[in-house]
Amino acid sequence: MTGLRPPPTSDAPSRVVVRMLVLLLLLLAVGVVVWSVVTNQRIRLTETTPHEDVELAGPALIDGMTINVVHDGLGSQPVILLHDFDVAGGVLWDAVVAELGGDVTAVRIDLPGLGLSSRLPAEGPEHTVASMAATVREIVAQRFADQPVLFVGVGLGGEVAAEIAVTDPDVVLGLVLIDVDFDRSAGWIETVERLPIVGVAATFTLEGGGSQSSSTWAPNCTEGGWCPTPAQSEARDKASRIRDTTDSLRAFRRTPPSSFVPSNLDEVIAPTVYIWSTEGVVPREGVDLVTDAIPGVEVIEVDVWKAHLERADVVAAAVLSLPEGS
Repeated sequence: MTGLRPPPTSDAPSRVVVRMLVLLLLLLAVGVVVWSVVTNQRIRLTETTPHEDVELAGPALIDGMTINVVHDGLGSQPVILLHDFDVAGGVLWDAVVAELGGDVTAVRIDLPGLGLSSRLPAEGPEHTVASMAATVREIVAQRFADQPVLFVGVGLGGEVAAEIAVTDPDVVLGLVLIDVDFDRSAGWIETVERLPIVGVAATFTLEGGGSQSSSTWAPNCTEGGWCPTPAQSEARDKASRIRDTTDSLRAFRRTPPSSFVPSNLDEVIAPTVYIWSTEGVVPREGVDLVTDAIPGVEVIEVDVWKAHLERADVVAAAVLSLPEGS
């Protein structure tokens, strides 16, 4: 033994790594803030159309809200079509309406805050499933004098339709639910949109009139999947330019859902068809929840991303298979 101590080890490399990480995080934070500021300015430049200047096909005034309602066909049987959560609204039913033909009266209702209906920039009860169901129910009462009607809903629209079937069964002649996940949890998009500072910019970018909204709306288009028609793209662009659109979309995300569905799904007595797009976002467990809850529900599986967009013929056939009113 020489009695010499080993040279002290240096922690300089680890300090350099920590400093680099801190610097990267600071740069990322600055970049996010700058992006948010720039995007918020874009929102003000994009969403410039006052809602009162928007021409509606068949407006309904419900509790101070103007709801866009579009009628197609001249048949005696009304079919109420309720869209999913998307600023485009009822225009996404185009293919189904064409398949239904004129033997029924197809009624597309833009849900509150979406499509060409009134914007609701503050979170609150107007954004809940229960409130939307009450709004749709009032429109049906105004237009069809309590005549039993067929309800068709995809996603959020399906939740609204099921809510009406539970709370007001006498008005529901039949029910077609498409890709409704009653037990869904918030995904990453919803989580980001709820955040302070960046939430507004993220909502505009991903679901409003922003640059990435097409990847949310039609993510498979560039790969040969479903693509919107020019008319649908134009309609969505028009809707995204209405003042307070981004705030309205985000208010929906920030409002806790309030509905008796799915806890009362076993109270649905109307003939029900559930259409499951096996390549979409609804897991098998979501379908099982419906089949376990609703007695006698018929399940139709379609190997596509969204059946109402890619297999409108299947949806129309399911609607026309339900009983008609007298």
